Amino acid sequence: MTQDYASNIELPEVAQRLRDADGPIVVLTHQKPDGDAFGSVVALTLALRHLSKHVAAVFAPPVTDALARFPGADAAVLHRADLPLPEKSAYVVIVDTGAKSQLGPLAPFVEQHLDRTLIIDHHLSGDVAAAWRYIDADAAACCEIVATLVDCLLAGAPPIELATQRTLNEALFLGVASDTGWFRFSNVRPQTHELAARLLAAGVDHADIYRRTEQTERLEKLKLLTRALDNLEVRAGGRAALMLLRQSDFEDTGAYEHETERLIDVPQQVAAFELFCVATEKMLDAPSGNRMKPRPQTKLSFRSKPGPQAVNVAELASQFNGGGHARAAGATFDGPLDAVLPRLREAMDAAVAPRGA
Repeated sequence: MTQDYASNIELPEVAQRLRDADGPIVVLTHQKPDGDAFGSVVALTLALRHLSKHVAAVFAPPVTDALARFPGADAAVLHRADLPLPEKSAYVVIVDTGAKSQLGPLAPFVEQHLDRTLIIDHHLSGDVAAAWRYIDADAAACCEIVATLVDCLLAGAPPIELATQRTLNEALFLGVASDTGWFRFSNVRPQTHELAARLLAAGVDHADIYRRTEQTERLEKLKLLTRALDNLEVRAGGRAALMLLRQSDFEDTGAYEHETERLIDVPQQVAAFELFCVATEKMLDAPSGNRMKPRPQTKLSFRSKPGPQAVNVAELASQFNGGGHARAAGATFDGPLDAVLPRLREAMDAAVAPRGA
């Protein structure tokens, strides 16, 4: 990850550039979009289309069933191998990430258009060499930034149609609520509540959004959670929790990869635990027509509790070529879980060891 991951453009100039764009604008985000990535893409796309811009918005799968059914999901298309993307786009806008490894199948397209790529992000690190970046690491969610950008874009524009405005508002609220754990996490700041209040005042039904996105899980996810708890390792003298999920756990339970979402929240209920990781192994299919066997890959998701001696998990993730926020970060290891496990255990133990000194 680059050490120079900072803004080189301000939001009013971003808005002006997008308003002046005379060609297609591609909007995309990280693979396996969460609520914040989804909401950022949808809100920005709807605002740009209201300005009569040609927007090609793309999600790299998998997309959860809840998000696929959420209002505004049809604003973007799911990426597929034969999906045509505008080669002569005016801008490529990436929201909620600046990491190549998170772009999945969209990475080659971005690499070919770096001179017209613009990143809107709230993470601490990234390595996409985009021409322009607006980074606010203090923002609780990328949707906080996108909400301000949308205000800049629509300033002076004709009123947006009411149904479209409602969809835009719900997308922004989903992003802010989901990336803050429904306003439980330490990333919440006054601006977060101010934006939420503004959206609620505009008619957003927060209880309905919670029901549609957080209470729609399959039984298979509960079975996967049981496996994760069975495989939980208590480390660092009881101060760290490591949950392990192998490919066989998905095969045995029938759970999907995206159903690991929120599993890492469960051990955080234990007072003694301060550092958390879910290590998930999956098999990547070989490209179509390729005779190579599927290869294993391991995803690492880190969390830590706030406090005067809290572990900066972005630094921990960087040891595995990952990154993210101080309290939430991730990394991807090309190889099976058992190959990275000894180094992962050692890194987690070392991250909390100074506290016992």
